[in-house]
Amino acid sequence: MSKQSPKTMNKAVSAGLMDGKTWLRYSISIWDDLVKSPEERKFKHPAMFPSQLTDRLIEIFSLREGGLVLDPFMGSGSTLCSAYRRGLPSVGFELSEEFIAMTRERLAAIRGDPDNYPRIIQDDSRRLQKYVSPGTVGLCITSPPYWDILNQRRTADGKPIRNYGMNLRDLSSISDYHEFLGALQQVFAQIYEVLITGAYCIVVVMDIRKKAVFYPFHMDITLKLRDVGFTLDDIIIWDRRREYNNLRPLGYPYVFRVNKVHEYILIFQKK
Repeated sequence: MSKQSPKTMNKAVSAGLMDGKTWLRYSISIWDDLVKSPEERKFKHPAMFPSQLTDRLIEIFSLREGGLVLDPFMGSGSTLCSAYRRGLPSVGFELSEEFIAMTRERLAAIRGDPDNYPRIIQDDSRRLQKYVSPGTVGLCITSPPYWDILNQRRTADGKPIRNYGMNLRDLSSISDYHEFLGALQQVFAQIYEVLITGAYCIVVVMDIRKKAVFYPFHMDITLKLRDVGFTLDDIIIWDRRREYNNLRPLGYPYVFRVNKVHEYILIFQKK
């Protein structure tokens, strides 16, 4: 198959339908204008995407030729809600019954086409190819578990965080970091196979610190995805400072530590 030119590729995604003003605003490499709605805040999910983020990513990166929108780590369902609002078929994987119920509650508030009601699969996303056929996914948007970090108190402002649950199939229950990365690679290898050629896989992650050890998660997961065939097309910084309203001087006065109030939006493509 011959490679498409960048001009052809741009026309193949929804971004080509945006006006120039919107295109320019979205092209800025730091996004600091995304907030949760009052309805989203009430759910108190430990790592909920604001729908503003998933709406924007779908607007930019979904293929005009269609295909499923996939979230292999569905959580509270923001990706599926955004797809449903836009009339796109979608599928999400989630182990937690609590978060599946939360997603269904959010979907019930959307007036969408019943024919495109999202498919929710309660199973390990490492079994993804059992449910999704090769070459059927037009866009993947997800945020994988941040290892077991959600079992700990948030260091930037000290707020407690609920974990995703103690299901042994949950990747966040893996205690060894390299084993955890290997399990993620298994998932993304299958995502690569189910994506349409030219489609994007958007992965939202934050780097991790556990006491004295720093884990550059965005770098490590990038290497894993490259190994299965993905091309890293670009990176956007998601500035979340407005969500941290009680910051404190970490490590003061002994060891200088950085307050991490941003995440990486890693833009991968199957070429």
